[in-house]
Amino acid sequence: MRIVFGISGGIAAYKIPQVIRRLVQRGHEVEVVMTQAATQIVSPFLLQTLSKKPVWVKDFDVRRPLAHIELGDWCDVMVVAPATANTVAKFAGGLADNLLTATFLACDKRKVIFPAMNVKMYENPLTRRNIEILRSVGCEVYEPEVGELACGYKGRGRLPDEEVILGVVDRDPLKPLEGLRVVVTTGATIEPVDPVRYLSNFSSGKMGIALAKRLYALGAEVLLVAGKTDMPLPAYIPSQQVRTTEDMLLTLQQVMARYDVLLMAAAPADFRVSRLSEEKIKRSGTLSLDLVANPDILATLHQNYPTKRLIGFSLEMKGGEAYAKEKMVKKGLDAIVLNMVSPDFHPMGSDENEVTIYTASGEEWRLARLPKHLVAEKVIAYLFLGERE
Repeated sequence: MRIVFGISGGIAAYKIPQVIRRLVQRGHEVEVVMTQAATQIVSPFLLQTLSKKPVWVKDFDVRRPLAHIELGDWCDVMVVAPATANTVAKFAGGLADNLLTATFLACDKRKVIFPAMNVKMYENPLTRRNIEILRSVGCEVYEPEVGELACGYKGRGRLPDEEVILGVVDRDPLKPLEGLRVVVTTGATIEPVDPVRYLSNFSSGKMGIALAKRLYALGAEVLLVAGKTDMPLPAYIPSQQVRTTEDMLLTLQQVMARYDVLLMAAAPADFRVSRLSEEKIKRSGTLSLDLVANPDILATLHQNYPTKRLIGFSLEMKGGEAYAKEKMVKKGLDAIVLNMVSPDFHPMGSDENEVTIYTASGEEWRLARLPKHLVAEKVIAYLFLGERE
């Protein structure tokens, strides 16, 4: 992907070199355009070294006199981070008084803007109006984060961390899944036994998070419903965290009306205690717990939403293929993804996975062991793009 990366003169510009470095590492071509004020915060030479391309500051540069037009024609996406209140106002007003604003005006590609400024400047009605103007003409303007600002104030105005910027920017410009609305579940649910103990499993949430990231990267609208995970949820994808299996079912029942697909990669606990102890259970020679079955999330959702596309995951050992196919039919699924536990491999908690997909139409597709982010790419390509390798 070809990216024009604009940097205006906010103190948050110090975060951008690492973003540029990682975009280049991912195989993107990056051309950096800076305002004069931005050069006082971060070195153009540093950015040139990281991007491996000349950095553009002055319009009508003798090296490329029409850079503001050529860059807009060349790129797939134009990103501006940080975007100061001044630069946002210029964009909204259609001004072209420096190379960055002129390039923005001449660019008719996807535009992604990350405002960052003092909280009072951000909350000023004029800034809010300018942001809404930009959104109304198709710009993607992302809310800054809340926190301690460089000026000493606390509030909304911080530039998001690099993971957020990378996740938002690194989307397929063609957005082949645009318009598709998908709920992805991930992680393990927990079932309290007493105030300090619970029943759960070894699910890390890595597979579900990788699937959600890939769907988002291809343009889908994604909601991540997460139980306990070993890694943070991507801040650029809307999420809801749940605790128990019943919590997860209730959340899904509430949200599925506005989504098209459920990708059930979570590992809900199958059982809960029949009676929760209000006090910490003391150590004794033996302890018996009376367990009752939790509701079957997928089967329940199939009854409540028979027209929705439901895709399940199944973790099995011996007889896994038969069990997975039985689950698919019993729960009314469109497809099921089988993970197998063997003496030499356990997918839960691992950075790798190997899966077999079965579909209700009788298709079967096996995928050898790969890192989970690559498994996610191939599973999404198979299930949503019809790619059959």
